[in-house]
Formats: sequence, C-alpha cells, structure tokens
Amino acid sequence: MNVDKYYWSNRASIHHIERLRDFLPEGSDPERILHSGNPRYIEHIEENLGSADGHRRYDFLIEYDIYHPSHGIYFGCRSTSLSGFDHSVETKVALKEWNKVLPLAIRRLNNVFPDKDFSCRLRDTDNDNDRTFWPFWISLHEDESPHDVARVALRILAAAYRDYMVDSWIVTDMPEKKVVTYPAVRTAFTEDAYDAFLRRFVANVAVNSGADKLAANKQISVSMLEVFLRGLEDRGVATRSMAYECAWCLGPEISDIEFSALIKTFFHLLTLRLGLGSQVKAPWQHIIRIFLRHDETPFKEQIKTLSAQQDTIDKMSRLLSDILK
Repeated sequence: MNVDKYYWSNRASIHHIERLRDFLPEGSDPERILHSGNPRYIEHIEENLGSADGHRRYDFLIEYDIYHPSHGIYFGCRSTSLSGFDHSVETKVALKEWNKVLPLAIRRLNNVFPDKDFSCRLRDTDNDNDRTFWPFWISLHEDESPHDVARVALRILAAAYRDYMVDSWIVTDMPEKKVVTYPAVRTAFTEDAYDAFLRRFVANVAVNSGADKLAANKQISVSMLEVFLRGLEDRGVATRSMAYECAWCLGPEISDIEFSALIKTFFHLLTLRLGLGSQVKAPWQHIIRIFLRHDETPFKEQIKTLSAQQDTIDKMSRLLSDILK
C-alpha cells in the first residue's frame, strides 16, 4: 500500500486498530498492519452457531476494515452459506430468520443495557459477497468498549438465536420502540448557562424571601448582580471573554481562594442588603459554568470548600464595598 497516498486513511485507521489491539497477536504494530494489509479485516468471533436447517453458519463477531476507517468498528451476525447451497436463497432465509429473532434480541439487549436502545442502532447491510451476508450490524460508538459492550451484546445475540432455534415459540412481539429524543445537553459558558445561573440565583433569593417582599427582592438581587459583574470588569478583576457566548475570565492575579472568598462575600452582602434572616445560597454548580480562570481552565465545584484567611476575606470585602457602593 502506498503510505504517502493513503496518509490520511492510515492516520484515521490507527486509532481503530489500537482500540482492537486485544484481538491482535501480541506485538502487532498498527503501521505494519496498514503497510502490509494483513490482516485486511480485524475480527474477533465471540460465538458461532449452525443454522437449524444446516445450510448456514452464523458468526457473532466484531470486525474492522483497516482500509475503510470511516466505517468504524462494528459488530453483529455474519451468515455464511455452506457449500452446496444457493447463496442468493440463503441470504433471504438468513434475513427472514433474523426478523423472527429480532424482537427477542432487542428485548434482551435493552434489558442488559438499560441506557441504550438497540432498536435505533441496527443497520442494514448493503452487500453480500464471498458467500457471506450480514443480516444486520451495529456500530460500536467511540465511548463504548469492545469488551464491555460489543462482546457482551454478541453473547446476548447468539443466545437469542440459539433459543429461537430450540423453541421458536418464545419469540415475543417487538418491544415498543422508544420515542427518539435527544438528551438535554448541559453547556457551560453559553447564554443558556448564564440563563440557568440567573434562574437558580433568583430562586435561591426567593426561598428566603417572604411573599410580601418577593418581587422587590428579586429585582434588587438581579440589579445587584449586574452591578457586581460590571464592577469586576471595570476594575479588571474579570474580563468578558469574546471566545465564548457568555464567560468571564478572572485576572491572573486572582487565585482560587480569592475567587471563592469573592463569591462567598458577595452572597453574604446580598443577604444583608435584602435584610434576610438566612444566608442566600451561592449556586456554585452554575457559577463555575460562567467563570473561568485566567488561562481558561474551568473550576470544579469543590472550590466552594476553600477556606480563606481573614486578610483575603477583608480584601474581597473592600473590593465589593467599592463595587456595590
């Protein structure tokens, strides 16, 4: 294989080969595999079965084509038509048998992997050659282990085929397909992150406010927050970053302990300004989604546990007194 001509393909393929290193002979080198083309297909057969009619062999396997990295790693069932039988006929029979096994297989896969819905992941093959045919295949996601997902799933699939061959009556109706919904994405340093912070900020104020002062306290607290953020910018303590939708980067002179003390002091002064008997809680899980260190590294929520010396607290108090005057 011309290494220069296929540089980008090889570069992408090495990643997948490394993920499947456990299934290669010890000492196998990905670059040597790509250069030699041997093996062209990296595969691991977890189990195999003979079809009930004796016409086909079913291999339950993980496979990867080293020359087509965009296909990724995939796993499923490969049907091989045995000698003496018409392959075109056997592909149709294999597909028909899979459609009968399918409800049981999906039910068991979804039972074992409750956070996944395999009915949405089955792919139809687009070819059959060399007397082989895949009734279905499943892409292995980047965040899935070949061992913990693919091999476990293959054993479930093989057992479903085996049970069907012994007792075809056990096949159930197809489980109701889950409505495809995209999970909520929690972002940081975006307008959505700031809106979420503001909602929680106001909610924390409301918890400690009586009904007669609720509206006024919400208005005062939001105004105080806006003055606080603007004051940090004016004094160079934090800069509104243009690299994000909504983020404030602290100045290099602001340490983690000082930032922690700054936030705690602000909420202490807010509580006093509103005349509340109980401290307004700082929503740290949201605060760390709008503030960054000067080098753009994010804070962890544990920053709330940092304890500042009295001189640091006094320093932050003077700063906030100047901002909020």
